[in-house]
Amino acid sequence: MSQELSVTIRNAERLRCTAMLQKDLSQLDGLLDERLIFAHATGMVDDKCAYMAKMAAGRIDYIAIDWPEAQVIGLGAGHALLAGRMATHLRVDGTEKQLDNRVTAIWGETAGAWRMLTFQSTPIKA
Repeated sequence: MSQELSVTIRNAERLRCTAMLQKDLSQLDGLLDERLIFAHATGMVDDKCAYMAKMAAGRIDYIAIDWPEAQVIGLGAGHALLAGRMATHLRVDGTEKQLDNRVTAIWGETAGAWRMLTFQSTPIKA
């Protein structure tokens, strides 16, 4: 895997996290693929429309996001896996949560832009 791909995916993820923190739905929309499958740590799964609707309604409110561990693995032409540990402070339907999860996300390049295709988070047991 090239260093360039790693930098590209890490930058795309940084932009996604910033968009979520700033509630910049226009920016977030451009970073999520229309085919998005977003599997939350609770086991609930959203498509792009449902996830964006929750963000727009303020049902999901991100306060802080940190990636203390992350690696990028090239999956072939135009696809990459981002995997690691993600710590998230957020409010879901008004309830504040601190999450410590293992995360995998697949990013794909379409028409010269990288977009997240899938996101899967799994809680780390204390």
